[in-house]
Amino acid sequence: MTALLTKLKSLPLIFFLIVAIAAFLRFYNLKDSLMFQGDQGRDALVVSQIFQELDPVFIGPVTSIGNMYLGPFYYYFMLPFLFLSYPSPMGPVYAVAGLGLVTVVLFFFIARRLFDQKTALIGTFFFGLSAGAVNLSRFSWNPNIAPFFSLLMFYWTYLAWKKNSKYWIYVAICFALLIQLHYVTLLAFSGPAIILLLQIKDYFQAAKNKTDQKIKQLGLHVLFASVIFLISLTPLVLFDFKHGFVNATSFTSILTEKESFDLERKTGGNTWQAIHKFLTLDLKDRASQIIFEPSFGVHPLNHPLLFVLLITVIIYLVKTKAKLSEAEIVLAAYLIPAIIGISVYQHQVYEHYIAYLFPMVYLLYGLFFSRLKPKFLSFILFIGFGTFFITNNLNRYWLKSHTFTIDNMLQTAQAIHNRVSQNEKYNIVLLSESKDLYGMNYRYFLNTLDNKPVKIEDHHQAQKLFIINEEHSSFDPVSSEIYEIKVFPSKTIVDRFTIENGPEIIVLQSYN
Repeated sequence: MTALLTKLKSLPLIFFLIVAIAAFLRFYNLKDSLMFQGDQGRDALVVSQIFQELDPVFIGPVTSIGNMYLGPFYYYFMLPFLFLSYPSPMGPVYAVAGLGLVTVVLFFFIARRLFDQKTALIGTFFFGLSAGAVNLSRFSWNPNIAPFFSLLMFYWTYLAWKKNSKYWIYVAICFALLIQLHYVTLLAFSGPAIILLLQIKDYFQAAKNKTDQKIKQLGLHVLFASVIFLISLTPLVLFDFKHGFVNATSFTSILTEKESFDLERKTGGNTWQAIHKFLTLDLKDRASQIIFEPSFGVHPLNHPLLFVLLITVIIYLVKTKAKLSEAEIVLAAYLIPAIIGISVYQHQVYEHYIAYLFPMVYLLYGLFFSRLKPKFLSFILFIGFGTFFITNNLNRYWLKSHTFTIDNMLQTAQAIHNRVSQNEKYNIVLLSESKDLYGMNYRYFLNTLDNKPVKIEDHHQAQKLFIINEEHSSFDPVSSEIYEIKVFPSKTIVDRFTIENGPEIIVLQSYN
């Protein structure tokens, strides 16, 4: 305990200030500003059924593109926290926010160990206060915890190279968990792949009598890491085998049929124009998005800032004769191939796709200002850039209360529940900008009550249908093309009411 207190006292005061602000930004007004939409309701419902109905799951959430399923890791991450807070869905939300804060603290210590304290403090400042990182820490969703595992994966890659090859096992575990959070994190494989090749090269260049044993150890550790990774895929492989290889088919479709990676598609099939577009537009836009949008959003200065960064990096490489430190090489091995890989993707890239790269991006920020010479210039640029960063982030934090909170959703669910008799079967349909027709957020709250709605696949059994009209548009059940409404036996509205500050509820009833 004494040693721990001594270590804490040795930390600079600015570190504690950054952590305190980062904690405030992640926890302030969390419940009333919470985003709890269809994906969050679906996840909470699935996880609640694990401990209520003893119904374990072997696949995770479905992806928004390609009808692929992720692994189940995030559901089991949510499990203990939802169990403790049930029926409130806030447990996993606090867990995500807490892990986000832990990631900020861990970022500092890893950056300080691999680089220096100045780099660590600067990087932690930007990472801790970045609206991109903060906002993804303020609600429960599978990509939101990716920065924690990518940061550990980055650190253990370095240790596997420079300390002990046993850390490749930890790298494999992190990678196995990352790809269960979002499939874009497959690009993270570039980091360990490049470093492993460099490690093998180092071993063969060393004296032979010293490397034979190391190469054997490396081979065993890499083999063990590979086995662990393959074992982690077992649930998805079994699911695919049982369901006609739906994941494999969807993945192949994305790579081939859907033209997601067809560089020539937008250039009329002209190969040279496609290459020119990739080098001059795609790379520039994606690099700008990855490095600056989490900090500034879509901003007209992002491209000029990227140009300044690129020129500075080139000057740095010339001055150092491209003799990068081992930690800088690991950072480049993770960041550069990721930018190239995401640049190849020809559809929209959302911020949560690149969340796993946040730690590497803010390590780059820290290195930029700590390595810039002379120190006076570095200080002036940091003050200017930092001020620009803060002013741009102040209005981007999701701190304000919603007019319609999760308490209002529960109130809506209870109002629906009160209009259903004890054994009456009912269903819900949601009309919303989110296009979540099944209303999974409302469905979660209804499932916490004693009379639950019918399962989605059993909609034909419903005697009552509640249409939750968040759009407040004029609605005629007779002309609706929504399948659950179209096949419902009665189109006669038997009740219509409005939740205060919330949706209009339209009730249809079948007397068959």
